[in-house]
Amino acid sequence: MKDQCVCITGSTHGIGFGIAEAFAKKGAKIVINSHDKDNGALDKLQKLTECYFVQSDLSTIDGNKKLIQEAKLKLGKIDTLINNAGTFQDTDFENINEEKFDKTFNLNVRGYMFTSQEFVKQISNDQNNSSIICIGSSNSLAAEKNSVMYDTSKGAVLMMVKSMAVSLASKNIRVNGIGPGILETPLTSAGLNKGNNKKVISSQIPLGRIGEPSDIGGAAVFLASEEAKYITGQMLYVDGGILANQLNWDESLL
Repeated sequence: MKDQCVCITGSTHGIGFGIAEAFAKKGAKIVINSHDKDNGALDKLQKLTECYFVQSDLSTIDGNKKLIQEAKLKLGKIDTLINNAGTFQDTDFENINEEKFDKTFNLNVRGYMFTSQEFVKQISNDQNNSSIICIGSSNSLAAEKNSVMYDTSKGAVLMMVKSMAVSLASKNIRVNGIGPGILETPLTSAGLNKGNNKKVISSQIPLGRIGEPSDIGGAAVFLASEEAKYITGQMLYVDGGILANQLNWDESLL
C-alpha cells in the first residue's frame, strides 16, 4: 500500500479509524474526515504514515465536494475512496419523523453517492486499480427490531455497490462493500455494556465474540489491494458468522 492514496470518510473513531489505522500500518498515504474535530486521531495516524485531516459535513453536496477536492490537493491523487460516515437515528416505528429520516438518508445514502461521484471525477487515465469501498451492514440482509430507517439505508447501500460497480466498470473503477456485523465502537458501546447484553449477543455469534474495528480494517485493505483487482460489485460480510446462522436452539438463552 506504500504508493496508494486513500480517503476515508467518518474516520476519527470507531470503524472508520480502524480502517484508517489498517491502511496506515501498510504505508498508504491517507486523508481522514469528520464533520467535527479530529479528536486526536490525526496525531495517532501521523506516527504511522503521511496523514491529513479534512473537516467536512458529508450530508451536504458541498461537503462531499470539499472533502474530495481537498484530499486530492493534499495527496496529489486518490486511489481508493472508503465511504464510512454514517448515522443511526432509529426509534420505534411510530416515532419516525421526517427530520430523522432525512438525517439518516442524507448521510448514509446520499453522502455515499455524491462523494463517490466527486471521487470518480478526479480519477486520471493513468491510475491503476482505483476503487470505492462502501461500508454497509449485515442489516442490509437481516432486519433488526425498531431499526427501520437504518436497515433501509443499508439496504440501499448494498444495491448502490452493485449498481455503481456495473456503471463504473468501463472506467476501470472497482466498487465493493463491507458489511460489518455487531462491533464494539463508541456508537454501540453503551448498549453492548448494558446488563447482560454483551454476553447474550456474543453467545449467538458463531465465532463467539463481538467484532472490533480492526476486523473491518483488514478487509478494507484487501479489497483495495492488487489481490482484489478482479473483484467488483460484492458485499463482504464481516460478521463472525451472524448471517450464516439461523435459529439458536440453546435453551439456556431463554
